Amino acid sequence: MLKGIALTIVLMMLCSFYANTTFANQVSHAEGLEAVIKEKLLQDGNDIKSSVKVELIRLDKVPQKNYYTALFSFKAHSSTYLGEASFIKENDEYEYAGGHGYGVNRINQTTITLDNQLYSVIYGENFNKRISSISARFPNKTFKYNINWIDSPYFVHFQKLPTTNMKEVYPSKITCYDQKHHKLTWHQCARVK
Repeated sequence: MLKGIALTIVLMMLCSFYANTTFANQVSHAEGLEAVIKEKLLQDGNDIKSSVKVELIRLDKVPQKNYYTALFSFKAHSSTYLGEASFIKENDEYEYAGGHGYGVNRINQTTITLDNQLYSVIYGENFNKRISSISARFPNKTFKYNINWIDSPYFVHFQKLPTTNMKEVYPSKITCYDQKHHKLTWHQCARVK
């Protein structure tokens, strides 16, 4: 009986240590990513003050790749910005992959190339779950795709594209739909907070 109690206590301690270590690693990863993003923002030279506070909102992985998009926000010049930055994960560490962007729109789109494959990345804020789905059309109009059932306050969506030619996919036309599948204006989709 005492062996069973002792074993239970040891297992509880190990589980507690693992949970605390995992949580600490998550916090340190977030802080590290925020610091890298802040450094890159300051290097952009857009008159962003060194006191700017960057908040990491979420980190999303490209399916079957070791590549991540960090969604972040910050305030500067009396505006709130939403942005994305690219990272590669190696040996449980995130390294900046050399790309980021931000703007005042609450919905944005960019492209990334991984292993000679072009991806569309649509990311944004879904304030009050106003947006139910998004449709993306590309300039050559030969392909489009839909993002259905956006059910979180923030989202990042990756879509593998059938081309490697950037001119065929940028800029895309994004259309948002509300919960009743009614088309939203661009202002309702991207600007209203």
